[in-house]
Amino acid sequence: MLKFGLCCLGMMFLLKEWLLLISVVMVLTFFCLTFMMNFDLGVINLIQLDFLTYLLVSLSLWVTALMVMMSFYIKHSKNYFEVFTSLSLAMLFFLMVSFSTSNLLMFYIMFESTLIPIFLMVMGWGYQPERVSASFYLLFYTLTASLPLLMGILYINYQQFSTDFSSLVIPNSDYLLFWMLIIAFLVKLPVYMGHLWLPKAHVEAPVAGSMILAGVLLKLGGYGLIRFLPFVENSLSEFSVLLVSIGCVGGVMASIICMRQTDCKSLVAYSSIAHMALVVVGISLNSFISVAGAVIIMIAHGFCSSGLFSLVGMIYDRVSTRSIILIRGIISVGPSMTLWWFLFSISNMAAPPTPSLMGEIYIFMSSLNWVGVLAVFVGVLSFFAGAYNLYLFVSTQHGTDLSGCKLFTEVSVREHFVLINHMLPFLLFFVLLTNIYS
Repeated sequence: MLKFGLCCLGMMFLLKEWLLLISVVMVLTFFCLTFMMNFDLGVINLIQLDFLTYLLVSLSLWVTALMVMMSFYIKHSKNYFEVFTSLSLAMLFFLMVSFSTSNLLMFYIMFESTLIPIFLMVMGWGYQPERVSASFYLLFYTLTASLPLLMGILYINYQQFSTDFSSLVIPNSDYLLFWMLIIAFLVKLPVYMGHLWLPKAHVEAPVAGSMILAGVLLKLGGYGLIRFLPFVENSLSEFSVLLVSIGCVGGVMASIICMRQTDCKSLVAYSSIAHMALVVVGISLNSFISVAGAVIIMIAHGFCSSGLFSLVGMIYDRVSTRSIILIRGIISVGPSMTLWWFLFSISNMAAPPTPSLMGEIYIFMSSLNWVGVLAVFVGVLSFFAGAYNLYLFVSTQHGTDLSGCKLFTEVSVREHFVLINHMLPFLLFFVLLTNIYS
């Protein structure tokens, strides 16, 4: 931890003034949250602090700082950078309250409030005219699916006169309430068949919008499932086969779709759907090992997918296209960018030593204990993850020179700093896990 802090402090002297404040905030946040983690604070009034909250709040703070650093092209183009920064800070506030509140109604309000900043980001700073339809897909898909959640919370309040997690008691045979509580989180993840809003939003969103959407906002779905499913455990045992089947089949379908994409950003977006399918499987198996594996994949995916979207944005800034057919031969004009593509591609396919590998191993072990055939599907998902990541890397980095190679510039200091601060906590998370489970 001390080495990490000294490294970040040392890099400040190499950077411009506008990076200094962000660097200080990131370092202080890391140390403060690490200090907080040493205390078991439990539930304090409306605040619920545990290890899961610590991880997700840290991820939110970190990715938000990095997305602001990646968005300085908005400042240079004088495209309402102050408004964009205000929306980023508002989203950070909503995310932190969502991950730390112990009140069901407050969680729902903050859960839905995160839609407002990301909707305005896609609508206001998106790339193409289709951003209007994409932002409405994003809004109405998630809003419609979350209305049953609001009705379920109000019903719980009517029955128990309380909306606190600690006093939550749900009848064992109330299957309708079970689906009302989890359908919003399944669409938010998203699971296959409720996923159409995600590729559209990613393709049209600015690079910062894609970073926060894939890095943190999708984790609200997994966080909600982890918080709510213990209270409906008996109902979950009745529908676990269905949820696991949706996760496995949906993950395989999303992986196959990844192999057919011609847009880099769309491919990374569909890879998020495939990774979140493993999260659904891990949470639905409802064992300590499987849920731990799902949490590990969530956090690792937050750093890795955000880094991949940053790389896609860097290429788009240089050659004004994201087409895999037109982007090739980057290794000959930008070898340092190729190195970063290689590191994030192997991290996304769960190669050792990455925390994603540990998460997949945990879910594989749990699937063997549940039904042996399920382990085959988990193995197929892991295989496809390697396949489409290799396809993305080889198609973009190798081949003849890309058409705009004369205009291609190497990675700047700011971009290197953003990518390092994606990869460094990603690897430190693996070190943290090995210390915890050793």
